[in-house]
Amino acid sequence: MTSSIPLPSVSLPSPRALPPRHAVLISAAIVVLWALWAAAFNTAQFGDNIEQFNWAQSLELGYHKHPPLPSLVLGLVIKLFGPSVYWAYVLATLCLLGTLWLTWLIGTELLGERLAAAAVVLWGLNQSFSQRVQLYNHNTVLVLCIAATVWFAMRATRGNWLWWVATGLAAGAAMLSKYQALVPLGGLVLALVLAGRLKRPAQWAGLALALAVMLAVFAPHAVWVARNDYTTLRYASDAIEAAPLWMRLRFVIGFAANQIRLAFPALLAIGICWAWMRHARRGRAVASDAAVAPDFGRWMVGLVWTALTVLVVMALASGVSLRNHWGVQALQFLPLWIVLVWDRRIAIDLRTLVCVALAVQALSLTLYAVEHHDPRAVLSSRRIDTAYPARRLARTAVAHWATATKCPLRFVEGSVFDAGLVSLYSGGQIQVFDSDRATPWVRTEDLQRDGGLFVLDEGDAVPAGVTNLIVFDLVPSNRLGLTGKTLTLGVRLPAQPC
Repeated sequence: MTSSIPLPSVSLPSPRALPPRHAVLISAAIVVLWALWAAAFNTAQFGDNIEQFNWAQSLELGYHKHPPLPSLVLGLVIKLFGPSVYWAYVLATLCLLGTLWLTWLIGTELLGERLAAAAVVLWGLNQSFSQRVQLYNHNTVLVLCIAATVWFAMRATRGNWLWWVATGLAAGAAMLSKYQALVPLGGLVLALVLAGRLKRPAQWAGLALALAVMLAVFAPHAVWVARNDYTTLRYASDAIEAAPLWMRLRFVIGFAANQIRLAFPALLAIGICWAWMRHARRGRAVASDAAVAPDFGRWMVGLVWTALTVLVVMALASGVSLRNHWGVQALQFLPLWIVLVWDRRIAIDLRTLVCVALAVQALSLTLYAVEHHDPRAVLSSRRIDTAYPARRLARTAVAHWATATKCPLRFVEGSVFDAGLVSLYSGGQIQVFDSDRATPWVRTEDLQRDGGLFVLDEGDAVPAGVTNLIVFDLVPSNRLGLTGKTLTLGVRLPAQPC
C-alpha cells in the first residue's frame, strides 16, 4: 500500500498569458503612434516646443529660464541636419522611448518582468507620456536623465567603477536639464542608503566619483549662471508667493487634482481591469512569478515619496505655488508602486491590461483628432497651442513684410509664441527677439538697422515705430461664420536701405 504524499501546489502561467516583453513593445509602439498622430493632426506645436526652437537659434551655456541641455541638443540637431518643424517631435519621442526602456529595466530588477511590464503600460497611459508625447521641454529630457541615473546607480553598486562614471554623467545631464533634478538625485542617494547599497567603502568611493563627475559636467553652466546675474535662479524663485495657509493648502490640492487629471486614462484602465478580472474570477493564477525585491519599499521612499514630500513641504512651509509640470518627474516611478499594490489584491493579467489600455488609448486618439479637426478649438478660452494655424500665419507674415520692404526679413518680435511660429514655419532662419535677457544673442543695433516683423496679441500695445498694421484672424471669419481671436501684424522698417 503506497502512501500518498501531497505535492506543493504550483501556479502555472496561463497559456494565454502575454509575454511581458510584448507588452513593453506595444507600449513603445503607442508612444510612436502618438507622435505620428500629433504630427498628422496638429497645425502648430506646444508653446514649450516653440520656446526650445527660439533658444536653439544660439548655442549657449544657459538660458534665462533654465539650464541649456534640451536647447543645446535641439540646436545641434538643427546644425547637423538642417531645420525642420518635426525635430521637437523626434527628440521628445526618443527621450520618452528611452525613459520607457529604462523604467522597464528598473522595474524588472525591483518587481520582476510581469509587473515591470504592467508598470510600463500604466506609465504610457499618463497623458504626459501619451497625448503630450510631442512635447519637447526640460521635463522630457529630465525624466530620461533621472531614469538613466537610477539604472546606472543600481548597476554601479555591484562593483564596476565605470557605472559610477556613467551615473555621474547622467546626473550631470539631469542637472543641465532642470534644477528640479536635485530632488530626485537626493532621493536616489537616500534609496541607495536605505536599500543597503552603500555599505562598503568602495561603494562610497564610487558615489564620491559620481558626484565629482556630476559637478564637472555642471560646472560650466554654474559659471555662466554667476556671470549672468543668476537669471535662472531668479526665474525659479518666481514660484514663491506670500500666501496664507489656506492658499498654501489650495496649492497642494490643486496640484493633486491636476495630477489625477493627467493620470485619468491610467486610472480608468485600472478600474476597468479590476472589474473585468474580478468578474472573470482569475484569482492569482499568474501571481507566482512576481519577484519583488525585499528592499522595494525602501526604493519607493527614495524614488517617489521623497519627491512628493518635498513638494508638499515647499508649498506649505515656503508658499511655493506648485506647477503642474513638476509632477512629470516626481511621479515618473509611481506606476511601479501602483502595480504592486494592485497585484497583491488581485493578480494583474497582462493580456487584459494591454487590451484595456489599447481601448483607452484608441478613445484618447479619437478625442484628440476630433478636437484638432474642429476650427473652433483655437478660439477656446484656454490657448490650445497645437491648433494654431501656424503655416498660414507664417505665410501671411512673410508676405506682409514683402509688401512693405524689399529688404530680407531677419527678425520677428512681439508675442514670443506667435513670433516663434512665424520663424519655425517659414523655414527656421528668422531670429526671434524676446528681450535682452531672454535672447541676448540678438543685438539691439541689428534690430534697429534691419528692422523687424511684429506679431502682437489682442490688447498688446503697438511699439513705437511699428507701422503697416493688419489684422490676422486665427479662424477666417468666412469659415462657418466663426469670429474671435485675432493677431496684429506690423512692420518696423529697416533704418538703412538694403
